[in-house]
Amino acid sequence: MLKSLSFHPKLAAVLDLFVNLVMIWWLRQFHSWWMVGIWLLFRLAIWGAFMWLVYYPAEMSRYKHLASLVVMSLGSLSFLLFIEWQLAWYLFGALFCFFSFFSFWLLPASSVSLATFLKPHLRWRFIMSVIGLAGIFQGAGAIISFQIVSGVSSWVWLILASLLSTFIAGWWWLEYGVERNKRFWLWVGFWFLLILELLWVIGLLPIGYLTSTLVLIWCWYVVWLLVRFNLTQEGINWRKQIWFLGFNAILFPLFLIFIIRWK
Repeated sequence: MLKSLSFHPKLAAVLDLFVNLVMIWWLRQFHSWWMVGIWLLFRLAIWGAFMWLVYYPAEMSRYKHLASLVVMSLGSLSFLLFIEWQLAWYLFGALFCFFSFFSFWLLPASSVSLATFLKPHLRWRFIMSVIGLAGIFQGAGAIISFQIVSGVSSWVWLILASLLSTFIAGWWWLEYGVERNKRFWLWVGFWFLLILELLWVIGLLPIGYLTSTLVLIWCWYVVWLLVRFNLTQEGINWRKQIWFLGFNAILFPLFLIFIIRWK
């Protein structure tokens, strides 16, 4: 009977923005770690209700939308808990509010408008997942740096972050049409080892955990994109990618030299 109710996507977006503002205010009142779990469960429960009530065409998956929101929520919560710079805190708070807002706003109101919204919504969910993964990397670095959980080896957090990174990478390769075959699974296994080693190496550098997160997610995205093209039947079109790689090859060293504050 309740299922007969149906939210328009834009109404859900406005309600979601209001809820996010309340959640941001609530987060500022935390005085104990157990409140983090309650905050997450409350936020996910409301998203679950939205998924149930908002119209989704058959070509779109409410579960994949929810998965992207969960990843982004975990990452955003990590940023908001561990960032000390006030301006950055409000920036990530705004990202948390508006990214989930637009994830509902971009939903089509009917199957007629599906073609217009399908690809933008897919890309938006991917961006949310990448932002969430960056927060997860940052959270793992902060937990290791501050030794928040005593008696647990830093390798446990590195392995967990690598596993989650590998899951997200494989999930989004499949989302972009890659076939689930032997090559795919070989790359999934290699990806875990690659990210684990990258996390370990960057953790040894004399830079802060927030800065190391930017380096990690930058490397993650560039390599993920190349692997995605490599796993397609067409392979990597190097003529099309040379400008993208060249731009990153110039910008990345400049970022390391002039932006990062080495300890």
